[in-house]
Amino acid sequence: MQINPGNFDKKIEIIKYEVQKDSDGFENKTEVTILNTWAQVTNTSGTEILRSNSDFSEVKTRFLMRTPKAEITKDMIIKFKGNAYNITYINDYGYDKKYTEIIAELVIK
Repeated sequence: MQINPGNFDKKIEIIKYEVQKDSDGFENKTEVTILNTWAQVTNTSGTEILRSNSDFSEVKTRFLMRTPKAEITKDMIIKFKGNAYNITYINDYGYDKKYTEIIAELVIK
């Protein structure tokens, strides 16, 4: 399997949300950046759905990157070009731990 690292030309950010209490005891959700990296980004599928009389668009996107030292989990979010993507699938691409493939979903209402 031949990968061209020159195709890793899109900047992505992987974040997670942490809940912290402020001085008054209220919980605040804060974004914590886990990783800033370069990736190859490909839209794999897109569908239009009618739910409860509302139009939805679902776009599945594939992010391929070098395997990071930080652990990536499904409860994290990928930010790319001002959009947030929910991670649905994480794969050791090629089973050699050099590259990681992430399938994520952008839901637009």
